[in-house]
Amino acid sequence: MCTATYTDLQRPIQDSLRQVPRADWVRSMIDHFERTGAYRPEDLRRLLGDPNRAVEVGPKSCLSSFLCTRDA
Repeated sequence: MCTATYTDLQRPIQDSLRQVPRADWVRSMIDHFERTGAYRPEDLRRLLGDPNRAVEVGPKSCLSSFLCTRDA
């Protein structure tokens, strides 16, 4: 029986993601928002995807394969 809570499992993942440096376009988007108080449409489209197109996942895709990490 697993006694780890969701928060216990989530914390190391969040810590790892916080250590990844932001992409240049993300820094630019944040800078633009701080200066103007608004997001540019192209930034939102890049961040969220095209609202006019559905997201497609192939039949061989599995969520766990995206979340797994392999020890070297």
